[in-house]
Amino acid sequence: MKKIGVVSGKGGVGKTTVSASLALGLARRGYRVGLVDLDLTGSNIPDVLGRRELGVSDNDMLIPSEHDNIKYVSLGQIIGDGDPVLWDPKDVRSAARQLFERTLWGELDYVVFDFPPGFEAETLEMLPLMDYVLIVTVPSALSRSKVERMVEACREYQIPIIGVVENMVYMRCPSCGAPIKVFNEDHGFEEHGIPTIARIPLDPTIASRKVIEDFPVDKVLEAMKRPIILQRKPGVKRKLLELLLRVIA
Repeated sequence: MKKIGVVSGKGGVGKTTVSASLALGLARRGYRVGLVDLDLTGSNIPDVLGRRELGVSDNDMLIPSEHDNIKYVSLGQIIGDGDPVLWDPKDVRSAARQLFERTLWGELDYVVFDFPPGFEAETLEMLPLMDYVLIVTVPSALSRSKVERMVEACREYQIPIIGVVENMVYMRCPSCGAPIKVFNEDHGFEEHGIPTIARIPLDPTIASRKVIEDFPVDKVLEAMKRPIILQRKPGVKRKLLELLLRVIA
């Protein structure tokens, strides 16, 4: 099975919508697909695919829920709606891994992981395990600076990058249908050689359905044949970070 992380570094850019849309698109093309909601403190996948309870097997393994041929798990299916997750970061890291590893997936072709924003405990635990990442952003300066850090994390971990999905790029004028840019900036990552897979509009239909029905899954699959692996940067800054991480460990 191939593990695809949908990441950003910035909250509110539409990672959950992209994760669910990618998983649905893969399943509709006949692939066997799993979906893991890694945002343990702010689970949203059950709001998109349904708040069904998880099952438990005789040997205490999780039995995933299913929706449109997608198997999915989320902490939001276990805790009560609105209950906060006030856990120690070490417990969050352990739970993130167990949510994936202690689930009876069966045979799968792809597992899509909906990551939390930023570098939460779940991200630190699971990002190095990804076979690919798909980066989600919005074309604003605030998003750019945060997503740039995620790009650099992928460089450090040497994770193949599929490309970038720019969300909320424009909206359609309700009168004439002309595109109206929501943000003045345009923040792709072509300077790193990372392709832009899609530019998604700010669309009431997407907001209502919570998924992108025409999400370009074929472009994702094609880009996976030639993913981008960024070369690590030598230098004093990297050596200082490595030293700091060794001290913390």
